Order: sequence, then structure tokens, then C-alpha cells
Amino acid sequence: MNIPVICINDQQRPNEVPISRWIKKGNQYHIIEVAKLNAQGGIYGCKLAEINNDDLAPYQFFRLDRFAIPVTKEMEDAILEQIDLSDLKEVLEVEEATV
Repeated sequence: MNIPVICINDQQRPNEVPISRWIKKGNQYHIIEVAKLNAQGGIYGCKLAEINNDDLAPYQFFRLDRFAIPVTKEMEDAILEQIDLSDLKEVLEVEEATV
């Protein structure tokens, strides 16, 4: 597994995790492992290629919701291709007629 992601939340760093081994909002990382963290209420966590916290139990994983998959140009084009602009025009015409 090697999934590129962007950090969207770097708040609430545990004191036991050094700043040098913490994530930074806006930086890109690569997820190499995902696991369900039963000890933390069943949330999902991930390990990153760029930061090894294996010796910082129980802080080996970062919450998965701290990251988002960046939208690439190819992804954007694929999404836009799926939109039928004639459908949008019909909706706009109907809304304008009722105003």
C-alpha cells in the first residue's frame, strides 16, 4: 500500500509524540498501512511512509480522518466528464421559470 494523502488536521498532538515525528497540515504523506484501532473506540488509523512511530506505543498510528486524498487533474477531468450539462440547463430553466 502506498496511497498519497494530504494532511488536513494536525491539531491535538499528544505530548508523548515529538514535534519532529508529528504531521503538518498541508503536507503530503503516503499511507502504508491502515488498521481499525479497537483500543480507541474502533476508529481507523494509518501508518505513514515518512514517519515511523512504531516505538511510541500506543501512538504508532495517526487517525485516518486527519488525511484526505488530493484531487489530481485526471480525477477532476473524470468527474467533469460524468456531468451532463444538459441536465444542469434543465434545472436552471425550471428554477428561473418559478421565480
